[in-house]
Amino acid sequence: MKETLKAFLNYFAPLDAEQFDKFAEIFTPVPIKRLDHLYREGDNIKSLYYIHDGLMRGYYPKEGVEHTTSFYFGPVLMTDLPTVKDNTLTKMNMQALRETQCYEANYEEAVQIAFENPDLLKAFYRMFEFMLNDLIARQVSFIYDTPTERYLNLFKERPQLIAEIPQHYLASYLGIQPETLSRIRKKIAL
Repeated sequence: MKETLKAFLNYFAPLDAEQFDKFAEIFTPVPIKRLDHLYREGDNIKSLYYIHDGLMRGYYPKEGVEHTTSFYFGPVLMTDLPTVKDNTLTKMNMQALRETQCYEANYEEAVQIAFENPDLLKAFYRMFEFMLNDLIARQVSFIYDTPTERYLNLFKERPQLIAEIPQHYLASYLGIQPETLSRIRKKIAL
């Protein structure tokens, strides 16, 4: 776990070994079986999660419909930031789509360690920049792109999603019905 976490963070900024060890030791294992939830709507999230290996799906339920908004392949750090920062109950559900090796740390403790280490803080900053950029690109895509263009962009940028995610979750993520996704795939195959 430590080696992949270090490699993940070093992608954003090189880290001092001693400070990295201090950060890594606050995580404890939380194994998650396929289709189990890490957290559900109504939970009070106070953790930062490190997905070492596996696949998670974030979704919001509304009127009996699950609206998928995110997928996380390990290695990645993630949390429900609005819930953690505002001390509110989450509206999101986080579900494992396959057996997942997850680690959990207290969010505030992780942030405190980051503030004590400029390199770790830089890694967090760059990671949040990356995530914010992805979020904005997704929002812009929903405004400007057709469903077919969104699918083709996803195929180009994140082919792993196309290969591993069940079609009904993928359709929800793209903001379309599964039948529409089937038609798009058939049209592209011709």
